[in-house]
Amino acid sequence: MDFDVSYYKFHGVDRVGLLAALGLQDTDIADPNGDASYAIADLPNGWFVIRTQNDTGLIINYDRKTLCREGRLITCDVAAIDPLSQAAGYEQGEERWVVLHDGRNGDRLDLDVRGDVPDALLPLRQKAFVTAEREETDPRGPDSMLDVPLELIKAVTGFRHDRPQDVHPVPVFRWLKPVETT
Repeated sequence: MDFDVSYYKFHGVDRVGLLAALGLQDTDIADPNGDASYAIADLPNGWFVIRTQNDTGLIINYDRKTLCREGRLITCDVAAIDPLSQAAGYEQGEERWVVLHDGRNGDRLDLDVRGDVPDALLPLRQKAFVTAEREETDPRGPDSMLDVPLELIKAVTGFRHDRPQDVHPVPVFRWLKPVETT
């Protein structure tokens, strides 16, 4: 499954060590328009986020379990063209849960749930079902199943990639660049 943008949210992970292992370097240059292929931001609640756009292999080649041998990792993957979103949780190097909406088959109620998901999933899923029964919702709009993994991530980490203004102070993403080796 290819995604256009992915967010890796870390808590309790050695940031310096992780960036070094990935071969990335924080430039301290703000990325206000989201142009960077790789960017990093701090959240006010102790999490930090790495954003990748059309990952060229610096992060995608890693097994996500190895990215969080200590601490927690919550991933968010979104395909801009397809109605596709995925959230996954990892702790101490183990995958704990995955929630995936794949609307490419035309089923706007599709939601694949695996593992020990956070308690916040049930009310989010119920709300999406109620909305779907009440009216034909846009499969890419709020209250659709596409929204469920994204809202679950917000419930767990306090941050949703397409609503950074909901976090105070608003996270500032900074360009990450590959470390040049000589």
